[in-house]
Amino acid sequence: MHMFPPMRIGGDEFVLRPANCPHHAIIYAARQRSYRELPIRLNELAPMFRAERSGVLSGLSRVRQITLDDTHVFCRPDQIADEVERALRSALKAQRVLGLPVDYIRLSRRDDGDGYLGSTEQWQHADDALRAVGRRVLGELDPPLIEAEGEAAFYGPKLDLQVRDGRGHDETIATVQLDFSQPDRFGLSYQAADGSRQRVVMIHRGTVGSMERVVAALLERYQGRLPLWLAPVQLCVMPVSPAQDDAARDLLDDVCAAGLRGVLEVEGSLGARVRASRQRRDHVIAVVGEEEVVASEVHVVDVSAGFRGSVPRGDLVDLLSRSYADRVGIIDWPRNASASAPPV
Repeated sequence: MHMFPPMRIGGDEFVLRPANCPHHAIIYAARQRSYRELPIRLNELAPMFRAERSGVLSGLSRVRQITLDDTHVFCRPDQIADEVERALRSALKAQRVLGLPVDYIRLSRRDDGDGYLGSTEQWQHADDALRAVGRRVLGELDPPLIEAEGEAAFYGPKLDLQVRDGRGHDETIATVQLDFSQPDRFGLSYQAADGSRQRVVMIHRGTVGSMERVVAALLERYQGRLPLWLAPVQLCVMPVSPAQDDAARDLLDDVCAAGLRGVLEVEGSLGARVRASRQRRDHVIAVVGEEEVVASEVHVVDVSAGFRGSVPRGDLVDLLSRSYADRVGIIDWPRNASASAPPV
């Protein structure tokens, strides 16, 4: 784990947080635990920092500050399979909701090198548990399970959800990791049914994963534009002239009343406003001119869908609302509208 050097502020010494794990371990260790309480799941969406070298930094995929959706599960050995399965199914569901198809699941194992914590028996047991769960879950789904030696974390094997970008590079989006080592190092235990003290098992899991890497994957998949349901501005409304201001405002009111995110642009020439909207990556541009007011239509430009045409005003709001609720990646515009691929 690469860490930045300590910082002195006044008489105190501080370090940037490199991981959430120790903090969750300390929370677990704050009092005695019974086998009846387990599993205990602690979740945190928190920033972490790594002193990555400048040569390995890459856009949002490899950064020095990571905002991680991080969960740690403390469980008994007999609960490992159920907890790993729950974590893997949750992560796969999250990627489906995001519209990010997973290319394959990687069982990341240790190699023959040094630097790994824990015994050979612990690693073998963890490998077997992850492999069995992976095969059971993926037997019902599409992504294949591929084993890779040397890709494990230093404290245990893991199941990694892998996506492949347009350059053919693989990125890990989310992960489920078994850890037999940190409970030993932090002395994490529970009182078993027979009254003895037993070592707890720690599972590291990310349902969505790094927020930065997820955004990078979404931008890659949707060619620089976020899907409608994630776009900061879902509809940008533009009147051609002041005579259409009221009609444009009414359309924006309908859009906002439907729970969508819209803005009204009135300053500057129409061409300049359209260019600015495209540069901001607003998802849909709606132009209201004199002809559109008379016909109760809106001229729509959707670069992501390659659509440019006139749509009835009521149909526009309904279509955007349904697409937002269903989290569609590309809007299916009506075939009876006049459509053509707009210039990018």
